[in-house]
Amino acid sequence: MSQPISRSRSAPATLLLAGCMLHACAPQEDTPPPADRFPQPPTLTDTNAEPAIVEVSLIAQEGTHTFIPVGSAAVWGYRDGALADSEVTVPGPTVRARVGDELIIHLTNNLTAPTTIHYHGMRVPNAMDGSTSTQRAVQPGETFTYQFRVRDAGTFWYHPHVESDVQVERGLHGAVVIEESDPPAFHQERVLLLDDVKLTPEGVLDPDTDVVDIMSGRQGNILLVNGQRLPTMVVQPGAVERWRIINVANGRYFQLSMHGAQLTVIAWDGGRIPQSYAVDSLLIAPGERYDLAVTMPADPATLQLLTAAHAHGTSTEHEDPRPLLDVLAAGRAASTLPIPMDGPAVDLLVVDALATVRPMVLSSEMDAMYPPRFFINGERWPFNRMVMVRSGDVEAWEVRNDEDMDHPFHIHGLFFQVSAVNGQAPERRGWKDTVNIPAHSSVRLAVPYGTPGMWMFHCTILEHAERGMMGDLMIE
Repeated sequence: MSQPISRSRSAPATLLLAGCMLHACAPQEDTPPPADRFPQPPTLTDTNAEPAIVEVSLIAQEGTHTFIPVGSAAVWGYRDGALADSEVTVPGPTVRARVGDELIIHLTNNLTAPTTIHYHGMRVPNAMDGSTSTQRAVQPGETFTYQFRVRDAGTFWYHPHVESDVQVERGLHGAVVIEESDPPAFHQERVLLLDDVKLTPEGVLDPDTDVVDIMSGRQGNILLVNGQRLPTMVVQPGAVERWRIINVANGRYFQLSMHGAQLTVIAWDGGRIPQSYAVDSLLIAPGERYDLAVTMPADPATLQLLTAAHAHGTSTEHEDPRPLLDVLAAGRAASTLPIPMDGPAVDLLVVDALATVRPMVLSSEMDAMYPPRFFINGERWPFNRMVMVRSGDVEAWEVRNDEDMDHPFHIHGLFFQVSAVNGQAPERRGWKDTVNIPAHSSVRLAVPYGTPGMWMFHCTILEHAERGMMGDLMIE
């Protein structure tokens, strides 16, 4: 049986292919396959020699990035502070560690505006959450150190929580990969950050935010995977790869499909799920993450990862499917590898019948007198009343959306379970921190209160959050 190669934090997990030594080989081609030029963000340099400590440096600064060939765009981005010759990349470098590691991240702000880092989905100490409710923003020229022990394996991402609609759109975002202590074997692992940008014909970021952008979340005219428009990935025929997929777009939903490949969901926001499941298509809302086991066709083939329009009340709902990624299966056939189907058990959260059921009603207003405004329970952040709860309690949140558009909903600092959608229990169980609330629907969440402190909850369409659809949760 094939054995995993030894892994370092500077490279993703891969599998050493034993090929002809232990498995029957497929006929070989006379010419080698083309080189795989699929863009993977660089991994941040770990400068700490201790095996259970990952210490990295991130510098936020201005830079340039070429989204389309007509010209380079001025961006805000991150670079590796441990490398003197590093350059700003969009997305930023990947933070990679293992569950149980101590993670130390030194952020230096070389921008002209205050910023922070929020570790989206990660259960961190309250002072490390990176929101304006938990820390003073890092001012231009300052350095702030985030330090915490990694509690959960999974796929996460980092981004500012100060004017996030502007700063994330300009390029300030990156992946956080926390490996399991005993990860399943794959032929290859890849990180895919899905995004869109609104560009002018000259290839630069469009600075204008109109009413449609605010109501729908900024809908870019260029779709991106890892900062590139329609990149090409070369894979082995028959390979089973792990794709860690993150939606970092301000407001776009991605409805993914890839004819000719088998897609199996193995993890949600909170890590591996108890039972993997096959999908023909997968909807990923802004802020959500899914890990897929992607099984390539056994024979050489050309495939495309597509995104179909999702009718969530925006102007994109009648678009035809659009390509995100070209996938070329070529070269030597991969050795046989099973799809990991069984993950760790997830116990069903039980909410006491006498426990509080907290309504969270999502709404908006727009009229000729005011720009669009967004609310939770009729209140706009930062003028909302904080929700007061006790650590150790489990309560139900009834998140209701009476609007004509979807709203994805995120809670900082904890994972929750979806108990019901429109009164019906879901088919599958697992941990989430971001969930889509469809138009004219109600989703009930079982929410376990953990680490004390002030935590935020909000719509992850960034234009909505920054204009009021956000609240504060105080866990005592």
